[in-house]
Amino acid sequence: MAWDVPSNQEEPWRRFLQELSGSRYEEYAESRRRLGISAESVWLAPKPSGGGIAVVYVEAEDLERALRELAASDFPFDSWYETEMRKLFGCDFTRLPRVAGGELLFAWREVSGEEEQEESPEDS
Repeated sequence: MAWDVPSNQEEPWRRFLQELSGSRYEEYAESRRRLGISAESVWLAPKPSGGGIAVVYVEAEDLERALRELAASDFPFDSWYETEMRKLFGCDFTRLPRVAGGELLFAWREVSGEEEQEESPEDS
């Protein structure tokens, strides 16, 4: 997922993420386990004018289901999380469009010598 982070929202967003990784970490982790989310990473690609683009990578067996459950959740943490995301970015999980897979346009990964040997057809 990706969305715009206006310059006036960058610092509040950073504080929100610090709260997730600090005082609310256990609630956050439990929420993600309950929703079937196994990994989540967040990046900020800064813009020269301030703010930037948030890039969020989420691993889940069924991301659409997880987001629907988050939107319908009565758990206090989930309600708090959704309220904060709405305040920061206008993100309404009840109105998210169908999750679309992004189109991978380019990828590169260096392979170590051991990995190359493991994958060699001669080893099969």
